Amino acid sequence: MKETERKVRVALIGVGGMGRKYAEMIVAGKVPDMELTALVCRNAQAKAWGESLGRERTIYLSAEELFSHPDGYDAVLIVTPHRTHPELALKAFSLGKHVLCDKPAGVAVSQARAMREAAETEQLIYGMVFHQRLYPKYRKIRELLRNGTLGDLNRILLVNTRYFRTEYYHHSGSWRSSWNGEGGGALINQGQHILDIWQWLFGMPQKLTAQIPFGKYNDFLVDDEAVISMTYPDNLSALFVLTTGEPVHQERLEITGSRGKLLMEDDTLHLWRYGDDSRHYAKTAQVTDGKLLDVREEVIHIQKDEEPYPQMLENFAQAVLCDDPSLLIAPGAEAVNPLMLTNAAYLSAWKGKTVTLPVDGEEYDQFLAAKCREEAIKQPGKV
Repeated sequence: MKETERKVRVALIGVGGMGRKYAEMIVAGKVPDMELTALVCRNAQAKAWGESLGRERTIYLSAEELFSHPDGYDAVLIVTPHRTHPELALKAFSLGKHVLCDKPAGVAVSQARAMREAAETEQLIYGMVFHQRLYPKYRKIRELLRNGTLGDLNRILLVNTRYFRTEYYHHSGSWRSSWNGEGGGALINQGQHILDIWQWLFGMPQKLTAQIPFGKYNDFLVDDEAVISMTYPDNLSALFVLTTGEPVHQERLEITGSRGKLLMEDDTLHLWRYGDDSRHYAKTAQVTDGKLLDVREEVIHIQKDEEPYPQMLENFAQAVLCDDPSLLIAPGAEAVNPLMLTNAAYLSAWKGKTVTLPVDGEEYDQFLAAKCREEAIKQPGKV
């Protein structure tokens, strides 16, 4: 049973754009079972903002100072640049604190594995802010896949151009769009949400081959576009396309199966149901094409709601209060998967060949270190 007489006391590390949004949601009461009791504000401007939230919260000037006063909070909400996530999470776990981490868990699968193992060892709640799992369209697709509406899957195609980014964006922080700062480009940033949805819907592939034209649209060494071909059992064909260089917004997911087909275009689902399994029909029909196959089309318009961040925060709070990680919408243990896909794609592009999963974390760490050294020479402003 949830302990309704108390709330989860949260310390926030990272008061940039998203960190401030989370803080304001909590203070406004949009997360019923959570209260913000501490913040890390590293400069005068951030401290002034933190003080504007009210005097009920303690403001610390560094994460180190926060961790030296562990009695004032039960959990840590991490909303800092990617590379800092593992160290902060591991320290929080060592102090017996639960962790909710913004995406990604880190920049390398070895880091995500270490975070997962620490949470399991300390028996603490560890969640990720993969809020797109709450999008009604993806929940509906997951339901259709799980109840077998589409039958055995034949082919998957995902194309996402939603995250068009300008040069102004890429230069908005020295850490952005770099190996040394961000640990990569589109796949490690915007792609984490989409890759998480991918593995949440379809599971993990056995192998993948990536074509990544690094710096296709920009003067940096990381990725702003990626095309990934994935290999699954039973000859399922799967293609993932992400770009941040096309201004026309498109979110397209096409799934064909033996008993139907689904096409998602933004927030509209087109569903075709077959009266017979198409593989059975192909073997038994006494005609040369599909004209005798009963096909019924349904169009489902999904209402687009506000971004479900408060629900993600509340879900984490309930998991903590119930001491039940199975309640989590996005368990931290699953953060390994989108990072695994990202690291595998980078390795495939760097090596020019297909990569088998799971990824060798040590090999990836060595390749990433080499890319960081190369970037430090060619683009010393990236940190």
